[in-house]
Amino acid sequence: MAEPEIEVVYIGHDNSVDLRLKEDDSYVCLSAISAMTITCGSLTCSSVNTSTDPITWSLTGYLSGEVRLKLGHQSITAGTYSAPLVVYAGDYPYGLVWGSVRLDVIAEVEN
Repeated sequence: MAEPEIEVVYIGHDNSVDLRLKEDDSYVCLSAISAMTITCGSLTCSSVNTSTDPITWSLTGYLSGEVRLKLGHQSITAGTYSAPLVVYAGDYPYGLVWGSVRLDVIAEVEN
């Protein structure tokens, strides 16, 4: 079994982590999703999918199932996390844990 890929977040920078969510080997249509959260340690970042939110999906130009995590300007402490991604929709108002994203959060690289 292959190790899950570790995604990198650079604190203080605009890099994004781009994911594509799948179910049964097919990319998922995310248009019915009303909110998402991702938790890194004690910090939970939430989004309702506005262009300035730290998590976006189903915006113009996105592929089916594409989610972008823009976490570099969040108050996340540097470290390695197994960060649960939770999606919310009418069918699951209490959230559906989609899985965990392995994140390596790197301290500001220019200081």
